[in-house]
Amino acid sequence: MRAAWRSIPPALILAAGLAAAPVGAAPVTCEDPAFFVETAEPATREMICAAASGARQALARCGLEQREPIGIETVDSLIHAIGQCLAAYDCTLKRIRIIAPELLREHLPPDDPYAALPDEVVFGSLLTHELAHAIVVQQSGDREIALVDHEYIANALELSALPPEHRETLLDAAGVEPPVSADVIDLFIYGLAPRRFAAAAYLYLEANGCGTVTDILEGTATFRVAR
Repeated sequence: MRAAWRSIPPALILAAGLAAAPVGAAPVTCEDPAFFVETAEPATREMICAAASGARQALARCGLEQREPIGIETVDSLIHAIGQCLAAYDCTLKRIRIIAPELLREHLPPDDPYAALPDEVVFGSLLTHELAHAIVVQQSGDREIALVDHEYIANALELSALPPEHRETLLDAAGVEPPVSADVIDLFIYGLAPRRFAAAAYLYLEANGCGTVTDILEGTATFRVAR
């Protein structure tokens, strides 16, 4: 994958090959015991704890229910086998790794639509996305959820949780107009145009409600297409 991968929304990490340069700190449990955070700055830890609790509440819109604690670790950089990324969920370690908020801006290319958003909004949006992945893994247990379904849920609910004015910024940049058909929720599109995929996922969710998310979690629906 080309170096521009770092402009792609956070990826679900399901296997080895994730390298992170840590900021360095011992894990501390948040006031909300559902999360523990590893970061060097106490103020950053408080911000992350609050953002994580808010993200969990936003994800509950479509029935995503956290069932066990999740770790959140800030890092200086994050590199997967396919390139750089901004945040990732490691299901083996049950941990979200995310670029430290004070370093996030330097990892955002100027042409990335996220670059038009305030730093705290970007950080919260990334955290919401990865928390969605984490909770989907928890709810699905040993049952496999297709990557395209993971990304549909994470992207749709990430944009849903954004303040309206910032969501509109991303939707305008993506250039996707409703109505959106299920054919557009495609992993191939996610790989080539991730921001368009995210916009399409949100618009599909708004048009069709949470039923598809519920069905994916129950194993009765999928966007995966046999090729």
